[in-house]
Amino acid sequence: MVAALAALDSGLQPLVVEKQALVGGSTGLSGGIVWLPNNPLMRAGGIADSHEDGLAYLADVVGEIGVASSPARREMFLTAGYEMMNFLLRKGIRLERCAGWSDYYPNHKGGNEAGRAVEGIPFNAARLGEWSDKVQPPLARNYGFVVKTNELRSVQYFNRAPGAFAVALRVFLRTVAARIRRRDILTNGASLIAQMLKVLIDLSDGEPPVWTNAAMEDLIVEGGRVVGARVMRDGSALNIAARKGVLLAAGGFSHNADMRRRYSGDQPNDGKWSIANAGDTGEVLQAAMRLGARTDLLDEAWWLPSVFIVDGGAVAGSLGVGRQRPGAIFVDSTGRRFCNESNSYVEVGKAMYANKAVPCWMVFDHGYVRRYVAGANPLKRRLPAELIERGAVQRGDTIDDLARQMEVPADGLAHTIERFNRFAAKGLDPDFGRGQSAYNDCLGDPGYRPNASIGPLDRAPYYAVKVYPADVGTCGGVVTNEHAQVLDEQDRVIAGLYATGNTTATVMGRTYPGAGASIANSMVFGYVAARHAAGRRVAGEMSR
Repeated sequence: MVAALAALDSGLQPLVVEKQALVGGSTGLSGGIVWLPNNPLMRAGGIADSHEDGLAYLADVVGEIGVASSPARREMFLTAGYEMMNFLLRKGIRLERCAGWSDYYPNHKGGNEAGRAVEGIPFNAARLGEWSDKVQPPLARNYGFVVKTNELRSVQYFNRAPGAFAVALRVFLRTVAARIRRRDILTNGASLIAQMLKVLIDLSDGEPPVWTNAAMEDLIVEGGRVVGARVMRDGSALNIAARKGVLLAAGGFSHNADMRRRYSGDQPNDGKWSIANAGDTGEVLQAAMRLGARTDLLDEAWWLPSVFIVDGGAVAGSLGVGRQRPGAIFVDSTGRRFCNESNSYVEVGKAMYANKAVPCWMVFDHGYVRRYVAGANPLKRRLPAELIERGAVQRGDTIDDLARQMEVPADGLAHTIERFNRFAAKGLDPDFGRGQSAYNDCLGDPGYRPNASIGPLDRAPYYAVKVYPADVGTCGGVVTNEHAQVLDEQDRVIAGLYATGNTTATVMGRTYPGAGASIANSMVFGYVAARHAAGRRVAGEMSR
């Protein structure tokens, strides 16, 4: 979408080819947050940040991982990112800061506690006309409310703090108003996609340059240059010429079991736990690989530790975010903790593999149930008995009893909880530093003291549920230069071929610097690709 807008603005004739019936892909299904250091909305809000801090943060958090996150690509990400966001704002796309959503590593050099994330405002789908039902449904639809992504942090704690209740009330009133007016209000990633689609519609006299139900089968090459693509559209094979280039922005291969097994390395995975969008199956990436494109980071993914309980409903959701809340910990098969549970989901997922804790256990107490379990009587919160009876959740009146249910060493689990509780009562975690960063705090319980993200497990009975390293997408793929051009094994440009997003080895490397990092990577290098294909450079000093 961003590339199409930038191409139109540069005098080109773009065509967006979408395999699925709805537009938006993984971004449309996601929270739709965009992470960009020193972005225009931060400047407008007086939030201190700088280009130099952004570079320092990427250097400290991502580290040296090769050409995928080269100094030139990091520089382009920040410089073009600032220019891209200004471009979108000028086109009428309305964004707002996710105030308070800290970077994931705020204590690192260049980190920002105020947060560098932005998201789209609520958008009336009716403005899309006949395209109103062709956008992936918003994440908020799973909750039944018209809620922005940043508001979700507070809504889940509506019963824990006055400020959170005020946010929840605002969301409730917005939802009621939308229903009374019979409006389909889009938030999250759906808002971001819909707003860009609306601009494409307006710039194209009502018929945006977007095809749905159109799957790319292969690239067309002449004289060593990519000159088009073969597309299967509604059962018909079509060869589409591309005078200026082809941009691959089709995600990764989360649901391709063969590719996951082949490339998973030390993080063995066949995709069975992936919750990425259904179209994330890798054919486009394979087409680039057949041309000799260099690849990297194919073993990596955007991990999201998840609880899978069939028919678990809201209760399963309440447990799925438990790692960020007081009264819960993760342990391995020996009953020992192995990470800061409240850190980045990608980091925790990688820690599960590194510590051979796949799956691991989330252990929690009855105090956690009384504070957080949804879908129950607010005055008598409990876990449904059927979840215990069918073994989806283990329950023990004592720690030793729970350990037997989990089949882990009782002394190991007891020692872990005794040590954790001793420090957690003071809001401390000397072993892994949980609760010692603004990020841990911003996703924790605002009504819990002395620390929003950490508290002892000291109220029987005790419970445990298995946690798996799910993912929302792979993040390895073709290697590109700072202009989003695909490189071959000799680091030569494959003429006419560009790529961005999860089809590429990301500039974020093996880490996730902040909420919306993957979407930002996709958007920025889509913008860069379109500008480069049109022969227009990104202004070099616009982010300074």
